Amino acid sequence: MPIYLMSERTRSVTIPSQALALSITGSVAEAVLNVHAAADQPVVRSSSQRSVLPIVIGPLVVSVRPARGDFFGPDTVVQLAIGPDTADGVDPVQVVFEPVDVSGDSDVELATLTPTGTRIEIAVSAVADRPLNPLGTAARAAARKVVGRRSELSSHAVVIAVDASASMRSAFSNGSVSAAADIVVGVADAVGITDVSAVLVAEKPVPVPTEPAGTLADSLRNVEPRWSAGARWSTIAGNGARTVVCTDFPTQTLRQRFPVIAISNDPRLETDCAVLRPPRPGADAAAEVLSQPAVLERIAISLVRGLM
Repeated sequence: MPIYLMSERTRSVTIPSQALALSITGSVAEAVLNVHAAADQPVVRSSSQRSVLPIVIGPLVVSVRPARGDFFGPDTVVQLAIGPDTADGVDPVQVVFEPVDVSGDSDVELATLTPTGTRIEIAVSAVADRPLNPLGTAARAAARKVVGRRSELSSHAVVIAVDASASMRSAFSNGSVSAAADIVVGVADAVGITDVSAVLVAEKPVPVPTEPAGTLADSLRNVEPRWSAGARWSTIAGNGARTVVCTDFPTQTLRQRFPVIAISNDPRLETDCAVLRPPRPGADAAAEVLSQPAVLERIAISLVRGLM
């Protein structure tokens, strides 16, 4: 039995024309399998998670949508499989797709089927996400509620310009800065940007070194800034990347020039920048914002506007 595993590396295969069964597994209670095709395409739906195509007449799209509500909830992972409707054939072909995390999405196209003579071309539409840590994954899902799922990568880069003023000591020590980095990485990934780095801004920008096995948040958690009396934001202009500023003192001029994550308890700042409140004493900043999905969604939406 030939088995094809569809992924980023194997984006399409062709199989003999035959009656096909399409099914999803995983978080199936939260998902409904859809087949989008011309009116004359026969589709036999045996359940919300399984459909049969007695014949493939023309191009069609296979997708999933939430069973309840407008968006998939957190940790919703589905896996598509396509194979013969019966086991009577000799050496039947099975096409298995990588599991896809659809959290935060509303309607996700998984695959396309296109008849070509006596064969059917099956192509991947949604590939598995690159792994992020829990806060980055949640931020990506929150951003997708705004931008949807994007399959093309962007050539742009993002630089997080972190204020290295002495007043930011607590933001580094309580984990707020590393949490902000996780959020930016997740939101950037949602809009197709995977090149995210950081600089510490004092008299001039100082790149934050990263380890191959670590994350940007890890690097910011372990970095030892040379504290200054203030950040010279004029030094970060013209670097060719999209800059996100992380500071505890976002001036109006700064908010007008850059997307900003403000480490602050001032709700007035939420009108024109993302606000990440410092955690309670002894609490973990990442865990704290993860426990407040509405807050994370507000931050993600604000950043999306600045990165698009």
